[in-house]
Amino acid sequence: MHTLVSFLGRGRDNPTSGYREATYRFADGTTATTPFFGLALTGHLKPDALVLLGTESSMWDVLIENLPGIAEAEEALRLEMMEAVAAGSVTVDLLDRAQPLVQRAVARPVRLRLIPFGRDAAEQRQILECIEQAAGHGEVSIDVTHGFRHLPMLSLVSAFVLERLGRTVTGIYYGALEMTADGHTPVLRLDGLLTIQRWVEALAVFDASGDYGVFAPLLAADGVPADKTRCLQDAAFFERISNVADATRQLRTFLPALDAPLPGASGLFQKRLRERLAWARESNLAARQRKLAHQYLHRGDFVRAAIFGYESLVSRLCIEQGCDPLDYPVREQVAQAFGAELHAGEHTDGKRNAFLTLKNLRNALAHGTPPTREALQRLLRDRDNLAAEIQRCLQRLEA
Repeated sequence: MHTLVSFLGRGRDNPTSGYREATYRFADGTTATTPFFGLALTGHLKPDALVLLGTESSMWDVLIENLPGIAEAEEALRLEMMEAVAAGSVTVDLLDRAQPLVQRAVARPVRLRLIPFGRDAAEQRQILECIEQAAGHGEVSIDVTHGFRHLPMLSLVSAFVLERLGRTVTGIYYGALEMTADGHTPVLRLDGLLTIQRWVEALAVFDASGDYGVFAPLLAADGVPADKTRCLQDAAFFERISNVADATRQLRTFLPALDAPLPGASGLFQKRLRERLAWARESNLAARQRKLAHQYLHRGDFVRAAIFGYESLVSRLCIEQGCDPLDYPVREQVAQAFGAELHAGEHTDGKRNAFLTLKNLRNALAHGTPPTREALQRLLRDRDNLAAEIQRCLQRLEA
């Protein structure tokens, strides 16, 4: 089901037709001459249904005047509509009676809906709700050409809302009358704004969850090869199971795709994406785990922050001793030896407390069991104190 949503405004550029007649040129070279771009777009897109939205004083009368095949028997309705528009009192009943005329002219189901002027936040929400209800299910295209100057902004927001509610917005169209040249008015597609919004949402989702996979479809849409975007999805999987080595390998396979400028909206966010993946370029496992610990702490994921913070120290000790940090039995031996050194007083109290705190927090948070120490129990009852303590531990272990 594909629905086109269009707006009617109050323009009176032409005393006869209301809107100025224009010859609209579409991207494929086809043209259509009409004072109402929504009608031209309907003929071009051939949607399954058309929704026309307007206020109590929008040019519903001029719309009817410009429909082909209006019979004399329908003249009374047209005159009634003219009086209602002049008085700013168009009603739902009047639109219901006019609906068959528009439907016959465009040869598809039509819904005529009244919307408020959008003078305040409450009315603006009503417009968004009206668009959402009228759009139905499936694909939606939006025409932002006519209507009040602030309606295109609301239409764009409605497109974001519709996508979040499961619709697919296939296009946002604008008949650019001010760009008319040689008798033709270009039809602009504003879909790029939707793509930018999708990137903004993807970055927000990633910053909250750490899931690189949210970028894959956006990059693929701008031409990044599928084998590269799949690396992001695989990296997210490996990182979630604390397999930093394989996550790093996947990201390093993908990162060269960011070395050259990317097309589309991906290029606009390329630098931000590179910054968020920078941890994979660190020189060793310990440094990568330490970066991840800070990232997860920033997201409020205290479980992974404690895990990666503790593991980063163990990895660093392995590297300093010439051991393989990916060898689990070796890691256990190195951690136990370091614990013995702490017990013997070979390190500062700050480092000792940081190591034991992260180790105990890791165990308590990973297993869901309360720690035995009262100090740690207090930390787990206060989000801000827990975050501050993990931050202090990471700083002490990095010293």
